Amino acid sequence: MSRPPAPTSSGGGVPTERRAERGRPWYRDPGSLWALVPLVSAGLFAWVPALYAWVKLRERELLRSTVGLAVLSGLAFVLVSLDPSMDDPSAEPGLAGSIGVVLALVAMGAGTVQAFRLRSRVFGVGGEAIDHTPSRAAIAQVQYARARRAEARAIVERDPAMARELRIGRPDVSGRTYDDGGLVDLNHVGPEVMVHVLELSPEHAEEIVRVRAEIHGFASLEELSAYTSLPPPVVEGLRERAIFLRY
Repeated sequence: MSRPPAPTSSGGGVPTERRAERGRPWYRDPGSLWALVPLVSAGLFAWVPALYAWVKLRERELLRSTVGLAVLSGLAFVLVSLDPSMDDPSAEPGLAGSIGVVLALVAMGAGTVQAFRLRSRVFGVGGEAIDHTPSRAAIAQVQYARARRAEARAIVERDPAMARELRIGRPDVSGRTYDDGGLVDLNHVGPEVMVHVLELSPEHAEEIVRVRAEIHGFASLEELSAYTSLPPPVVEGLRERAIFLRY
């Protein structure tokens, strides 16, 4: 089969988009203020951020952290309150008060560290609270996959050798550590991957494999459309995930 000039393409993908996000002062960031509650309250409310995170994320570990920090804070408050020096400023702090202060410091430190670690999960990068309902989580997952695909496509265009080493577009290869967002290299995957990942019909998948062997691989989605009998809507449906590596 003769091969006409290949249509130019950037790997069958879309250009990488970058968005610059402006920061904000920490004192205007709800996420930072939320994470500082244990510190500002001297440990008394160290459990509040953990409780809020548990309400949002519903993870068992966060519930245990909430209970643990609440017990620690409560015990510290009780011990400090029972210390004689609370009624008589001239009296030396007793053992109960000293233990209470230590427990308050532990609660304050542990609560603050945990809150800042959870901040990016409970609040967005911009500091606004994230909606953790299932629909919003599904949208966030799709947006994340798109971002991964954009990065992977940039690697394909800039450094094909690295793309091959990272096994971009090869969900059929075990042991991959790079997340390419679900890209599929139509020059190398088998028909079963096209059927299960790209939801192509077995007939279309087999045709792609047969034609690519005859012409030694596709250069672009446009070339795939020119050489195969796949309907235009089916070809267009591949644009989001298809790439074409040569090696």
